[in-house]
Amino acid sequence: MKNRCQYILVCAVLLLFGCKEAEQTDPLRRSRVDGLNREAFLCRYKDPSRCLALSDSALAYLKDSLPGYIDGSLRAWNNKAFAYFLTSDYQGAGQMLQLVEKNLARKLPSMRNGDIERVIHDLLQARLLQRKCHIADSYRLLHDIGRSGILEQNRDNILYSYAQTEYYITLLTLNFHYRDGKEADVRTLLTEVEQRRPQLKVDYAQDMALNYALAYGWQSAGESLTALEYCDLNYAILDRTESDLYHMANTLQMEAYALRSIPGEVPPDTVLALYDEARRAFFEYGDPYQMLGGVVSTARYALLVSDTALAHSVLREWISLRGIWKPFDAPKMEVGYFDVLIRSRVARTPDEARRWYEHYVELQDYIKQNEQEDFALQQHLESLGRRSRWMTRTTMVVSVLLLALFVLTILLWFSLKRLRREKRQLEEAKRRDVERIANVETCLSVMRHDISPFIGYLRNPNLSPGLRAEVLEQLLRTFDNIKSWTSLSIPSGLAFCVSTFPLQEVFDDVGRQVITPADGVGLRLEPTPLTLWGDRLLVTILLRNLLNNALQHTVSGNVTLSAAAEEDGMVRLTVADTGSGMTAEQLDNLFSAARPDGDHGFGLILCRYIVKKHDDHTRRGCKIWAESTPGQGTRMHLLLASTQEKK
Repeated sequence: MKNRCQYILVCAVLLLFGCKEAEQTDPLRRSRVDGLNREAFLCRYKDPSRCLALSDSALAYLKDSLPGYIDGSLRAWNNKAFAYFLTSDYQGAGQMLQLVEKNLARKLPSMRNGDIERVIHDLLQARLLQRKCHIADSYRLLHDIGRSGILEQNRDNILYSYAQTEYYITLLTLNFHYRDGKEADVRTLLTEVEQRRPQLKVDYAQDMALNYALAYGWQSAGESLTALEYCDLNYAILDRTESDLYHMANTLQMEAYALRSIPGEVPPDTVLALYDEARRAFFEYGDPYQMLGGVVSTARYALLVSDTALAHSVLREWISLRGIWKPFDAPKMEVGYFDVLIRSRVARTPDEARRWYEHYVELQDYIKQNEQEDFALQQHLESLGRRSRWMTRTTMVVSVLLLALFVLTILLWFSLKRLRREKRQLEEAKRRDVERIANVETCLSVMRHDISPFIGYLRNPNLSPGLRAEVLEQLLRTFDNIKSWTSLSIPSGLAFCVSTFPLQEVFDDVGRQVITPADGVGLRLEPTPLTLWGDRLLVTILLRNLLNNALQHTVSGNVTLSAAAEEDGMVRLTVADTGSGMTAEQLDNLFSAARPDGDHGFGLILCRYIVKKHDDHTRRGCKIWAESTPGQGTRMHLLLASTQEKK
């Protein structure tokens, strides 16, 4: 009895494996499954419902007649997943991908296309993640696929060509739709795809999908004409094939997107007609995601060209068909939808508009969070890549660095010599400038010293006419000498150009030009309706110097610029600070070129010079002076004329 049972068990095992081997090697049955799967694959874009039906037929045949042909099942499930994706049935697509993943985990020896079916599974998973705006997870999948090397194998197999095109389409979509083309070098990816494109041949539908992805990429990179060339390629394919609503609608929308970026080339009505035609084609195709995309694109452009009626019409049609919102089905598209809803003012009540805005903000926050996660992942993966490259090229890098260090040392040595030479030249130029500015003080001192005796003579009523004439002649020669000296000492750029101007405009200019106050220091420029007569540029320089000087010596409190009308058509300007203040000795030497404390006051010398220039032209008593108390701040006062003549 025991031997008989063993015999039956052995026969059963042999029969089972024999049947499986027969199933796996039966070419007729396999060709039937492969034919159904291939037909389903070829109609995936044109007719997703037929793709689903053919895939179900293949799975039913596999279950009844060829259960051991796992490659056929993987192909059918991946076909169904893509068809569900094209109709925005993300739950159905997810279920099919779970079946693929579950069977791939079994790692059956008979599975010959498991590696490429896994890549196709991962690529569609990456697309689904993008729709949900999980761009970090999508990028990780694409990064792993690119590093796996699987796409570089079996180039003659149509599945590998399909996976390669899907890889680039998915990568382009990620970079130019979900990242808005903000990666470091947007053209590198586009150029790589164009170089590989001649080898990426699958069928006309895949050619059109890749053309559309390239057109979108080049348009996002600012190359509208290149995008239109890819649209023309798609139109040429459509002319040779049967109607394909999906690709036709995408191409129409892409053409409109590119044409609107070329100012003056195409009338807005033509662009709007393309958008609306694309929208109608998407509605006929029936994919809710693409339908919403057509609504958003048409309504947004209609608002842009002030066709509010059309915008309201397409938005209300969508609301009547689909309602307002299904949370987070496609956040990137939905945020554009709510943006258009809000801007179109199609809301019937303020409360409805408020709810739309709340949805918009919620979506924006969700997208921003995912973008931040994606950016962090990019940084992490780039860091890992850099570390890996560094580990493999350590010797070469060290050699290059040593050589670069040597060259850099030589360059730095020469640069240091040049900088020292330039520093000496600058110091010499500064010394000359300081001397020239100091000449102003000296010039004025000399003038006071030299002309005082002559004035004393001239005031003497008993001075003889001859001596008076001689004194006058010497006084004039002294003035000529001082005039020549002043012309050489004062920069030529301070020519006096008179006009009457609003003082508030000068305050505004100065407020934009002064140094930024330190923390804890406030700057107040009190409004004023007054006007000044004089050189606007020189007054600006004057106030800027005084404010900068006050800000530099104020560590807390305020610096204030104010203006007040005085008698006889004069204006008193005051720059007050809460700095450390000055002693009486410092006030006495405030306008000296060489102060006892070693701090050169050439800016104040220039200020006094500018005030002097104004007084020279008005003879109205224009002047500058300071008031200060140690520890309580300083007040610089200016007296300038508001008119050329006294009032």
